[in-house]
Amino acid sequence: MVLDYVEEFRADDPRHEVVIKLKTGAQKDGVLTAHYVEYIVNCGAYAGHKPRGTIPAAAAAAGPYRIPNTRVESVQVYTNTVHGGYMRAPGEPQAVFALESQLDEVARRLSIDPLDFRLKNLIQDEEEAANGERLRHVRAAETISAAAEAAEYGSPKPPFVGRGLAIGERSSGGGQGTAIVTLCPDGAVLLETPVFDQGTGTYTTLCQVVAEELSLPVNRVQIKVRDTDVVPFDSGIAGSRGTRVNSTAAFQAAEAARLELFRVAHDFLGWPEDQMSLSGDNLERLDSEDVILWHDLVKRLGKPLIGEVHVEESGRSHVTSFVAQVAEVAVDPETGAVQLLRFTTAHDVGRILNPLGHQGQINGAVVQGIGYALMEELRVEDGAVTSLSFGDYKIPVIRDIPPLYTVLLGSKEGAGPFQTRGIGESPTIPVAAAIANAVADACGIRIRELPITAEKVYRGLRARRNPKDAMRQRAHQSRSDSVYVAERGPGEEVDEIVRE
Repeated sequence: MVLDYVEEFRADDPRHEVVIKLKTGAQKDGVLTAHYVEYIVNCGAYAGHKPRGTIPAAAAAAGPYRIPNTRVESVQVYTNTVHGGYMRAPGEPQAVFALESQLDEVARRLSIDPLDFRLKNLIQDEEEAANGERLRHVRAAETISAAAEAAEYGSPKPPFVGRGLAIGERSSGGGQGTAIVTLCPDGAVLLETPVFDQGTGTYTTLCQVVAEELSLPVNRVQIKVRDTDVVPFDSGIAGSRGTRVNSTAAFQAAEAARLELFRVAHDFLGWPEDQMSLSGDNLERLDSEDVILWHDLVKRLGKPLIGEVHVEESGRSHVTSFVAQVAEVAVDPETGAVQLLRFTTAHDVGRILNPLGHQGQINGAVVQGIGYALMEELRVEDGAVTSLSFGDYKIPVIRDIPPLYTVLLGSKEGAGPFQTRGIGESPTIPVAAAIANAVADACGIRIRELPITAEKVYRGLRARRNPKDAMRQRAHQSRSDSVYVAERGPGEEVDEIVRE
């Protein structure tokens, strides 16, 4: 099916609109004690593209924090408009935008630096997070500290320049995957997979895995895409599972083909199966100097050697990927225009299989997050989308992108045979929150509805200067407005912070 842009805007499934209401309790010293989340999802007219009819992201609005009393309620609502669907980290940028904005408000009302406030409350290894989960090899504090250091978070800055930080996490999802590796008589190596690569470099990574296991150059591995008439069910690449599930399948299939080659060498040549190794085209016997070209052996067999594996990884990995980001912005006090000056992103990573592809995923996700934060807005009137072109629906161009800085915290802990962690979705999660916090730091205006436009900032600045404008603005809140409530401490009043 091919759609033109008008049809694409009118009919396709965008990221879900979500209204999030938060209430947070904290002691005067900044220790979080309680947190309540109401997470209301606009599903549109249908529950399509959601396997269980929901997006399971509400818990992200509680975050990787140590909060002993937490309640999260999620509601999916049918409405008369285009249906929402899966988009890079479905539901999580929305949740983290609300949470990290809220925590900045709590920290500032307690007169605690937002970085120190987070360091005080972030979970440590094996501690229970607010959603009840216990993660292993936790490096949340290290990741946000590395981001702050690289961004010079605490350094002096001019008037109307602000810095904001935010943190999120996303582990690799589980699922089923299949791979078939064939050693051909002509020396070719064929990898068959049902995975669709939409441009993330999954095919390159899978070929790298097979080449590594067979000790061959990566350009010797050919890839062929198969469908489920040939292989069992495959979960696909959603959920940051591509590397975790499919590289595991490719690794095991290559290993199975290699062991089958060793078995044939044992049958034809009498070589001990535990005394062989592959080195390029050579099959070598370790307890002697005997060497044979492995494809000559396959020719003698008269048929290709095949290793086929179907794997299933259940649930999400308990080793997650933390991401912390710092945005630096300048706000024009006369117009409300927001200029993104610098953006720093730090990642807690496992083993990186393809450094160029890994960095490309980070850059692409950050740019997508910048668009989501500052300009992208799907306008709907009477159930119909009205922003039907890129003239109305703005996306970032290169002039909108500031210098991007990346910090990688390497680790030997991860999932699968190579101890990897997902990178496709996590970099986009905290972007909007970091930018919103930077805007609030620069000019004191808290924007609670995305995107953060010059008009919204201008109205906030004007309302602060003119109390009548503030009253008028509150009287004309949109239907998606929400109220954040932050409790200062025992016995003190509750502050209601109503978004513009």
